[in-house]
Amino acid sequence: MKSKNVFWGIILISIGLLFVLRNFGYIHFGWYSLRQLWPVILVLLGISLLPINGAVRVVLAFLIVGFSIWFLAGNGLQQYNSNSWRDFFRHDHRQGLYHDPDAQDQLMEDFDQYLSEGYQADIRNAVLDLDAVAGEFILDGVSDDLLSFQREGNFGNYNLIANRAGSAVVLRLTMQQRIRRVDNFRNRASITLHPDPLWDFKIDAGAAKIDFDLTPFKVDNVDIDGGASQITLTLGNRYSLSRVSIDAGATDVTIRVPTTSGCQVKTNAFLSNKDLEGFEKQEKGLYLTENYDTAAEHIEIAIDAAVSNLKIIRY
Repeated sequence: MKSKNVFWGIILISIGLLFVLRNFGYIHFGWYSLRQLWPVILVLLGISLLPINGAVRVVLAFLIVGFSIWFLAGNGLQQYNSNSWRDFFRHDHRQGLYHDPDAQDQLMEDFDQYLSEGYQADIRNAVLDLDAVAGEFILDGVSDDLLSFQREGNFGNYNLIANRAGSAVVLRLTMQQRIRRVDNFRNRASITLHPDPLWDFKIDAGAAKIDFDLTPFKVDNVDIDGGASQITLTLGNRYSLSRVSIDAGATDVTIRVPTTSGCQVKTNAFLSNKDLEGFEKQEKGLYLTENYDTAAEHIEIAIDAAVSNLKIIRY
């Protein structure tokens, strides 16, 4: 039997056992730690090419695999409780998720949370600034309160901060703690709003599913920024001009617009699949509905993202 076959056979068996032990909970490591070990592949390839005795080659392979297991099982655990990992925690904050050791107890069980902000009749403009880190966020329905927020799951805990200036109010929904790399997180949030103010929406999305039915509301702007995996928006015609801006690495974007509204779509994104039925192409990246010049209400959509699928539905 060739020594190289024995060498690579041992490597594959070791890697398989490593993942078996991880799946059964005997050792723990994160994907970030695993990615850090990519140079080990080069080391193993180099060992396999060395003109040395096959037994020596196998011993070296065992040493390398043993070090890798120690790194993943030891240092991999430290990423959840050691200050030495703060730097890459801060790096992951740009992606929307990082670890908070004080929040680990929240991951054990589901818990519900309810937040609200009362409505006052003199409020004319409102901004919802939503930190949609991960999970499912649904806006569907109206409320007697200015905002009602209810979530369930085992992921994080939200703060609601309201800043009032004259007849305008800014509502910020942010997480108290953020959890980095949760294997089986659950987070489902339901939002209802008061229909009278003119609304602006600012959504900082991570790996989130966003489904907003905005038909009951007067919508000025919708601004979505982040890496959302699925975005669904339904717009109404309660305001003369509504603008939607999406800057995200979204996988699927679906936007529903009324047939009575004139609609414009601008995009310089990479679209592997787009469905713009009822739109006429004016130039590269610019599409209009046939009633754009004559409609009383207008919707302008701008997309700058690596969107795989874009669908605009006129209803």
